[in-house]
Amino acid sequence: MDQLSKVVLVTAFEPFGDSDVNASEVILGRLSLSSARLCTGILPVRRTTVIQALSQLADQHSPDAIILLGEAGPEEVVRLELVALNHDDFRIPDNDGLTVEPSKIVESAPAAYFSNLDVHALAQNVPQDDRFARTTVSLSAGSFLCNHTYFLARHFHGDCPALFIHIPSLREDTHQPDAFDRVTNTVNCIVQEITATLAASTTD
Repeated sequence: MDQLSKVVLVTAFEPFGDSDVNASEVILGRLSLSSARLCTGILPVRRTTVIQALSQLADQHSPDAIILLGEAGPEEVVRLELVALNHDDFRIPDNDGLTVEPSKIVESAPAAYFSNLDVHALAQNVPQDDRFARTTVSLSAGSFLCNHTYFLARHFHGDCPALFIHIPSLREDTHQPDAFDRVTNTVNCIVQEITATLAASTTD
C-alpha cells in the first residue's frame, strides 16, 4: 500500500484566553503535504466538548494516524510529546471559563499512555539545518487541554497511531516570517515520516 492511500488527520486548536490567534491553527493552514491524504480540523479549547469534536473528525475521515498540534512557549522549538498523562490541572480557564483541580481524566484508565509512534526516531529524522525548527522529545504535554486531548485520543482511539506536537506560540509581531516557514517545514517533515512508516508497515 503506497503513501497516497494513507489518511492522516491533523488537528489544531482555536484561539483561547485573551489571544485571537493560535499558532497551531496558523501552521495547520500552511501545511502542504503531498505524500498522504491530509485531513484537518480545528478543536475547541473546551474540556467538555473537545473529545466529541475529535471523535467526529476521526469517524468522518477514518485516519491511519492522528497528529494533534498545540502551542506552547515563544521559543522556536517543536516538541514531540512522548507521554499523555491521566491528569488534569487547569490553572488557567478554558474557553468556557472552566478551571479544574488536580484530578484524573478517566478514573478507570491507566496513569499514562505513551505515543504508539517512534517519537525519538521522528525527532532524529528532521533535518538539522536552518530551514527547519529545532526539534526535541518532551516527556509531558502539560496538564491543560493539550494533554487532556492527547490522553483521550490514546484512550478512545488507541488502535490509531497518535502524536501530540507542541509548536512555539508564533506571533507576527514577535517572530520573523521565516520562523513560520521553519516550523511548517518541520511539521510537514514529521507527517511525511509518519506516513512513510505507516506505508512500510502495510507492505512488510
